[in-house]
Amino acid sequence: MSALSRYVDARKRRIGTWSRQQLAFSNNWRFFYDVWQLIIEQKWYSLAIILVTIVQELAALWPVTLLGQFVDRLSTGDLGNVVWLFMGASLLYPAILRSNVVLRHKAFYETDYSKRLELTLGESDRDEDRDVEEASAAHTRVINAVSGITNAAYHILGSFTPVIIKIIVVSGNLLAYNRLLGLVYLATMLVPAAMTIAFNHRLKVLRDAQYLVISHASGTGVRVIASRNDDTARERFLRVMRERTDVMISLVNRGQLFTYIREAALVGSQFLIVFLALGMRERIGLTPGDFTKIVGYTAQVAAAFITTATVLDAIVSYCRAYHVYADAHRPPTLSPRPPA
Repeated sequence: MSALSRYVDARKRRIGTWSRQQLAFSNNWRFFYDVWQLIIEQKWYSLAIILVTIVQELAALWPVTLLGQFVDRLSTGDLGNVVWLFMGASLLYPAILRSNVVLRHKAFYETDYSKRLELTLGESDRDEDRDVEEASAAHTRVINAVSGITNAAYHILGSFTPVIIKIIVVSGNLLAYNRLLGLVYLATMLVPAAMTIAFNHRLKVLRDAQYLVISHASGTGVRVIASRNDDTARERFLRVMRERTDVMISLVNRGQLFTYIREAALVGSQFLIVFLALGMRERIGLTPGDFTKIVGYTAQVAAAFITTATVLDAIVSYCRAYHVYADAHRPPTLSPRPPA
């Protein structure tokens, strides 16, 4: 065996060992590994969803192009078939979108079925004696973990492709008008992207508290129902429910504030491009139809970006739900765990 072959084999072993360690100690790795496994299990659905989503987003941008042509032709009165094409393109997008929703939900419910069975039966097979409260809390953790994994797979397949397609197409069109317009627009997208990363980091602890208190509220609620006239259980239930309410309100308040800040950044980037285009309209020969397309394109990207950002927020939240589930099932030999 040559020295190069030995080096390659050694690197493979190191990568394999490192990957196993990450799966053993990192809940993030385990979460995305489970998500990836679900996508692989439904590979034909996954491929179909990605392809249909690409066609869907190209169809969504077509009416904007036709609207720009319509505005430019108004001055000449020679509309031709552009109005009929505009109407047809406007009907085509929602038809593809509805089909995509059906396809994505088919994949979602299939993955939800298989993962719910796996984790619920795994709980049943654990060699532990648990009372009603503990069993209910465990079942709630399973529901949250399964919901997180299946929803993450659903959104990764269908919710990230639209903004990628839109940014590529819109940036390409802006670059065709003027290189500066396209490059500035791409640069402005970095600001809300950085905000999304920073905001999710700040919400991490609060999201952990959210899923912990949800499972506790479920367990204490079942105990109150099962144990009548138990004042201690009733007081604990009231305390946990008050804590749950406070956590949820705090999470909503911060989440909405962070979403608005990103929306404001996207609106600012949109108008920055409009103002730049206004300043160079005579030099590069922009028509009213071109401005219509610029506004329509950037508006679609802004809407897609904020949708994708909120989806990413949700995936991070699902990951935290999985953290709570995984920590409750961590073997003693793996504790303590390095910080997430």
